[in-house]
Amino acid sequence: MSDRRPIKISINALGGQGGGVLANWIIKVAENAGYVAQLTSVPGVAQRTGATIYYLELFPQELAVAHGRQPVLALMPAPGDVDIVLACEIMEAGRAMMRGLVTGQTTLIASSHRVYAVSEKIKLGDGRQGTEDIIEAAREAAGKFILADMNEAAATAGTVISAVMFGALAGSGALPIDRKIFEDVIRKGGRSVGESLAGFANGFTHASSQDVATESAAAAGAQNENAAPASKPAEASTVSAPVQNLLTRMKEELPAQVHFTAKEGLKKLVDYQDVHYVAFYLDRLAHIRALDAETGGERRDWKLTREVAKHLSLWMAFEDTIRVADLKTRTSRFSRFRKDVVAGDDQIVHVFEFMHPRLEEICDLMPAWLGGKILSSPMLRKALGILFKKGRRIPTTKLRGFLLLNFMGSLKFLRRGSYRYKIEDARINDWMKSIETLAREDYALACEVAGLQRLIKGYGDTHERGLANYGTLISLLDDIKATPAPADVFASLKIAALADEDGIALDAAIKRLKPGAIAA
Repeated sequence: MSDRRPIKISINALGGQGGGVLANWIIKVAENAGYVAQLTSVPGVAQRTGATIYYLELFPQELAVAHGRQPVLALMPAPGDVDIVLACEIMEAGRAMMRGLVTGQTTLIASSHRVYAVSEKIKLGDGRQGTEDIIEAAREAAGKFILADMNEAAATAGTVISAVMFGALAGSGALPIDRKIFEDVIRKGGRSVGESLAGFANGFTHASSQDVATESAAAAGAQNENAAPASKPAEASTVSAPVQNLLTRMKEELPAQVHFTAKEGLKKLVDYQDVHYVAFYLDRLAHIRALDAETGGERRDWKLTREVAKHLSLWMAFEDTIRVADLKTRTSRFSRFRKDVVAGDDQIVHVFEFMHPRLEEICDLMPAWLGGKILSSPMLRKALGILFKKGRRIPTTKLRGFLLLNFMGSLKFLRRGSYRYKIEDARINDWMKSIETLAREDYALACEVAGLQRLIKGYGDTHERGLANYGTLISLLDDIKATPAPADVFASLKIAALADEDGIALDAAIKRLKPGAIAA
C-alpha cells in the first residue's frame, strides 16, 4: 500500500467552536464517499488557554480492498506531513505552523478573527498580540492559504463556526468529494439544519472565491489594533437638541484635529451622566486648548489637547457601583448573551453576576461628608466592614436581581454629590494643574503626563493598584525632569507600570532611574 498515502487533516479548535462536530462531519463525509476514516483528538485545557487538536486520516476503501488488507493509520499529526489544517482562529494557525504542521503541501484554512488568550486579557494595558506576522508567515508557508472571518460568517447565518469551516473545506477543493455529500451529512444531522447549511454556504463561497486572499488581507489590515475606530457622524435627526448644542460648541471651541476624540468623549459622558456633565468636560477642554495655543500646540497638531480630551473623558467616567449596575442591566447586554450562546427564541438564558462590593464601594455612593466620616474612622470601618466580607450571586435574568441592579444604576443623579466624586474630581484637578505647569516647561513631558490616566481603571483593588502607580510616577517628576530625555523616561515608566499587577517591572525601572529606590 506504499503507492498511495492517506489524506491527513488536522483541526485546531477552541472550546465552544464545535470542533468535535466538525471532525465527525468530516468522518461521515469521508465514509459516505468511500474512504476508511479514523479520528483521534487531544483535548486542550479550558477554553482559550489551549485548543483541542482533532486529527483525521482518510484512505480510499477501494484501494484497501485491492490490496486485501486495511490501512494502518496514524494517531497524531507529524510535522511536515499534514495535507489540510483547519484553524478556527488565527492564533491557532500560528500554533499549527509552530508545530511544523504547515508546509508547501498543506492547504491551510483559517479564520481571521481573534479570541483573546488569558495572558492577553490580564495585562493592565493593551496586551493584545498582532496578527500581521502570522498571516504573512502563513502565506509563505502554506501551499494554499484560505483566510476569512469565519466567525462573522457564522454569526450572519445564525450558526457556529464549525459549519462555516466545513463549507470552506468543501470549497477549497482539498478533498476530492462532491459538495452534495457534505450538505447531505448536515441534513442527516437533523439539528439546526437551515442555519448550518447557510453557514456552510458562506464558508464555501469564501473558499472558492478567487479573490478571498486579497479580501481577507484587506480585512486583517483593517483590524489593526492601532487604527482609530470608525465613527459615524451624529445625525441631527437622531440627536437631542441639548446634545446637538454641545456638538456645535465643541466644533466652535476646539481645533478640527481634536474633534474626533472630543466627540467620542462627549458621547461617553452623556451616556455616563448627563448634558451638564458634558458641558463641564468642554469647559475643562477649553482651558487646555487655550494653554495649548499659548505653548505652540498648533505646531504640534494640538497633541496636548487631544491627549487630554481622550483621558479626561475616561477619568470623568470613572467606574463606580452605579456605573457597573447600569451596564449590567442594559438590554443590549442580554441580547449579546443570547447571541453569544446562539440561543433560540424559545430558549431561556440565565445570567448570574458575582459581586463583592467592599465597604469602600458602599461609602463611595454616600454623601461626601458621610462617606468620608466612615472611612476615616477605624472603629466604623471595622464595625461596618463585617457586613461586606462575602460575595453575592445576583441573578440579573430574574426579577429580584434585575430590579436591585436596575435601581442602583438609576442613582446617577446622586453621583456628583457622592464621596467618590469628590475624591476623583480633586484628583482630576491636581492632574490638570500638573499638566498646565509642565506644558510651559516641557511640552512633550506634559503630553506624557496627560496620558498617565491610563494607569487608573476599573474599581476595587484594580483601581487602587493603578492609583498607587499613578501617585508613584507623579512623585518622580522632579527626578525625571533632571534626565536628558524626560518625556521618553516618563513614557518608559508608564509602560513598566502596565507590565504586571505586582509592580515588579515598575520597581526595576525606578531603581534604574534612582538606584536604591523602592516603588511606593
